[in-house]
Amino acid sequence: MMARYPALESPILRLWCRYMSMYGASQGRLTRLRGGHRASIAPFSVASVDPDRIEYLVEADGYPNQIRDESAFPPPKFKHAGRVVGGDWDALDTRFVETDVYRGFEARFHRNVAWNETEFYRQSVAYIERGFELWGCTSEREFQRRCEFVESLYDTIANEGYRPQSALAATSDALGDDPQAVETVTDEITVCVGRDGDLLFMDGRNRLSIAKLLALDRVPVWIMARHTDWQRTRDRLAADPSRWRALPERLRQHPDLADLRPVAGP
Repeated sequence: MMARYPALESPILRLWCRYMSMYGASQGRLTRLRGGHRASIAPFSVASVDPDRIEYLVEADGYPNQIRDESAFPPPKFKHAGRVVGGDWDALDTRFVETDVYRGFEARFHRNVAWNETEFYRQSVAYIERGFELWGCTSEREFQRRCEFVESLYDTIANEGYRPQSALAATSDALGDDPQAVETVTDEITVCVGRDGDLLFMDGRNRLSIAKLLALDRVPVWIMARHTDWQRTRDRLAADPSRWRALPERLRQHPDLADLRPVAGP
């Protein structure tokens, strides 16, 4: 409808973003209330993170959820904003750099291998030919155009630096009053926090692959959901800041603990 009536795009988009914002805020409050959590739960929290810190995945591979019968966090993503979830969804041992997606990017940009000679290309086209729509592509030609877009994205980031999706980049603050910012936040590299604090890849494979290949120092990421055990760690710190002294060194600079870090005295 918006393609036929472009004048409607802005008001419809704002209404949709308002809905996402209200849904996430409501879910964050309910999650905190039902779980008795002491630490705040900001559903659209964005943090600045070393991309190499995002080592493992939530899902078993780097392809979109469309190819799976079941997913730990099925789309749409905004409905998982601020969730605290138990279980073994954080226990997979697949590294992002071992996925077809990353290896395809590495072959293309570091070794100048043609896209169609990578397993990533071949597997993606195979999924498309089986009827899956990947990244909006329903034919090999469309997927080729997507690869061309990825090349232009790589060149832009390499030459002009990484551009965050929202004005909230490099902060860990929640959204302000502009609901339309929700859409840009959910388009950032998306992670979930595992029970031990691991940042697990959820979405944004293009940008994360490029960030790793370019050895960028920091990128903005959206923290979508947390494991129950990790939230307990946050709750204990919120209830008793003196516990901070007992934290392992690797957690003291954790982006999801920044709001709980004790303020240094005078």
